[in-house]
Amino acid sequence: MSLKRISEREDVFARHYEYDDEEVFVADFGAASDASIDVVGDVAIVVFDDDGDSRQIELELPEEGAEAFITNGVVTIEVEQ
Repeated sequence: MSLKRISEREDVFARHYEYDDEEVFVADFGAASDASIDVVGDVAIVVFDDDGDSRQIELELPEEGAEAFITNGVVTIEVEQ
């Protein structure tokens, strides 16, 4: 999985953290952002508002051990190792 497509956006703060037992991917779309996330199979689909236009980013997840959620415009994906 890569956050490159998200982190290239100047208005979105994205980070990747590695721990002993998991990896965490975080992208902050802003609290005012109307962003949502859905996981379909091994793909996390992030839909967000971009200057009035609806945009979508798809992030491939490992087949097992991944959770994705959004809170106050912050997308978090946790992957067990």
